[in-house]
Amino acid sequence: MEKYSENLSNKERSQRYIYLAIALIPIIGSYLFNLGLKIPFLGCPLLRYVGIPCPGWGLTRSLMAVARGDFSQAIADHLFGLIFFALFLVAILHLVLELINNRKFQVFYIRLIQNSQFQIFCFLVLFGYHGTRLQELWKSGELSNFLIHSTLGNWLL
Repeated sequence: MEKYSENLSNKERSQRYIYLAIALIPIIGSYLFNLGLKIPFLGCPLLRYVGIPCPGWGLTRSLMAVARGDFSQAIADHLFGLIFFALFLVAILHLVLELINNRKFQVFYIRLIQNSQFQIFCFLVLFGYHGTRLQELWKSGELSNFLIHSTLGNWLL
């Protein structure tokens, strides 16, 4: 159940606007990328330079698939894309409501995401998933191909 607490200070309002902008970037970006927007420098720097995909590898494609309504492709691109998209939408709604009402909301998920045990659990789940993806890339030979074509691979070979 949501509860109101004290009014937002000017500093807290400014922070909410910054958080809102940050939460809007992946949602708006997903729709713009689907319309053909290309930003050449975006991409996984770890993959480009070292040849190993980062844990977020495929997340942009997954968010784009969610924005198109293609949920099976979203899950294929990154298992957590659908979850992240939903979390960004909840964050946007929460922040907009706080700004409109000029009050902090005390809701269960704020305490949950601030809980260090929950954060560690999420970290372990994400890296466990990433480890299985790396293993599949290794077995298919794609990981060695990534390594060979990376900046590090070009430097070493």
